[in-house]
Amino acid sequence: MARFLCGIALAAVAAAQQSTESFLGSLAPVIRSIHQERGFPLEYARRGKLSPAEWRRQARAKLEQFLSYWPKPVPLDLRVHARLPRDGYEVRVISFAGSAHYRIPAYLLVPQGRGPFPGVAALHDHGGWFVHGKEKLVRMEGEHPALETFRKQVYGGRTYADELARRGFVVLVADAFYWGERRLQYQAPPPSLQKRLAELRPEQPEYVAALNAWLGERTGELNTWLSFAGTNWLGIVVHDDRRGMELLASLPEVDAARLGCLGLSGGGYRATYLAGIEPRVKAAVIAGWMTSLPTTLDIPYSVHRNVFDAFGLHAWLDHPDVASLAAPDCALFIQNCSRDPLFTRQGMERAVAKIQAVYADLQRPERFRAKFYDAPHEFNVQMQEEAFAWLEQWLRR
Repeated sequence: MARFLCGIALAAVAAAQQSTESFLGSLAPVIRSIHQERGFPLEYARRGKLSPAEWRRQARAKLEQFLSYWPKPVPLDLRVHARLPRDGYEVRVISFAGSAHYRIPAYLLVPQGRGPFPGVAALHDHGGWFVHGKEKLVRMEGEHPALETFRKQVYGGRTYADELARRGFVVLVADAFYWGERRLQYQAPPPSLQKRLAELRPEQPEYVAALNAWLGERTGELNTWLSFAGTNWLGIVVHDDRRGMELLASLPEVDAARLGCLGLSGGGYRATYLAGIEPRVKAAVIAGWMTSLPTTLDIPYSVHRNVFDAFGLHAWLDHPDVASLAAPDCALFIQNCSRDPLFTRQGMERAVAKIQAVYADLQRPERFRAKFYDAPHEFNVQMQEEAFAWLEQWLRR
């Protein structure tokens, strides 16, 4: 199961071998030198005479450029396919138009009582687990038994979107592109996939594991073919997350002035971009994915393989620079795991310091918080409770 967690198994093996050399060996100094020649010209500290507003405008424009996905606007066309009553809230099985090219399946959790309520996008993780997306964060009848094991390892056994709804948030949980109902599927599966699944039954955890592994092996091709089409994986994901914000803002049950987002790992990565580019987001929690990117060269094992990224952007902005675009209007909470094998401690600390300096310079230091937890790569119950408290602090009236 651990092999689904973005290389954690590889990290553990490498740690056992006590290697200290960069995974990229002799290439690491070359790559480091290439970066150092240029740095990140659009980071806040190098804005020169630009006002904060003009710096933000130019940096967001650069971000839009490298996300490389600009579909023609279409109506949201919200459709409610089912309503499932729960104790204190309702789960609506919905879909809405992401673009003219596809619809986005999602769960919408709506509290009982008198609104409007604050709205939150709960962004599911990457995890190397593609068979399920939105199902990771919302408990449903008849769900696959493998999900419970996954949640125990990563989320303290909780479906945290349900917890947020019980606390009075309208919560949107959508399948990101390549996950859940939007994963790669075939009418006639290729022989390599048929062979992988031949001795397994769909209800077995081993079936999910094998399918996740096979789908993960295809992400290199996905990145390449999307680039041939003039776009990229992250561009579609971020566009769709922004459509989710647009949907939340349109609902009569939601106060459009009180919107937020949160996510773990790949969900935290998504939250970074959503908060950085979308002015509607007024509070965000990024859990388990915040680092200064050049420090990943110091990791002695393979991580972040075939991650969804805006290729070319990092000639201008570091990952924490993207988050800093949210300052000062978005209250931002960074949750780092001190035993996370996906990042170096230096990389996480450097990222926090960079974002913190922006909020301080804009004279809103109280809108930024960062904390290290004595935990591996996870979003445990303590982290969830403190994340919920942050959202309540900034999104309640």
